[in-house]
Amino acid sequence: MNPKTFALLCDRGSLTERFKQLMGVTPRLTRLSQRMEFVDYSERKQLNIQPRELALVREIKMGKGKQQWLYARTVVPIRTLSGPARRIVMLNNTPIGKILFGRNGAVRKNMDLELTNQIPNAVFEMGISVNHKLWRRSSIFEFSSGPLMVSEIFLPDCPVYAD
Repeated sequence: MNPKTFALLCDRGSLTERFKQLMGVTPRLTRLSQRMEFVDYSERKQLNIQPRELALVREIKMGKGKQQWLYARTVVPIRTLSGPARRIVMLNNTPIGKILFGRNGAVRKNMDLELTNQIPNAVFEMGISVNHKLWRRSSIFEFSSGPLMVSEIFLPDCPVYAD
């Protein structure tokens, strides 16, 4: 892996800002869905969500023109949706980084990075064909009101696969 690819994958700041630097334009974010739902076991375990407790789940795609570079899923326990984190419910097509990295933002507790062939159905529903493993990173952020998790899949058109 070349150093530029590694730097993008491990960037601890706003991916929107990083993509903006790479593209020379602000990437277009499209909210695919946002709803209260029950989440899977691994998400519940990482965020300490009880089995019958709902969480806010927001899914987005980001790219340039017809190229989609990123799919992201954010899971926010209900208890976290207070204080500065309450603005998450009003994001629409605004990147979550505006809240995570802004004034009164969150602290990134950890980041996991892996090559995976476990691709969410939402990626295929966007009409994206995948014929190799994709980079996935997952981060837990902590607000004063509680945690949230952002899972990102770097899609085939993303420059991380250019080499």
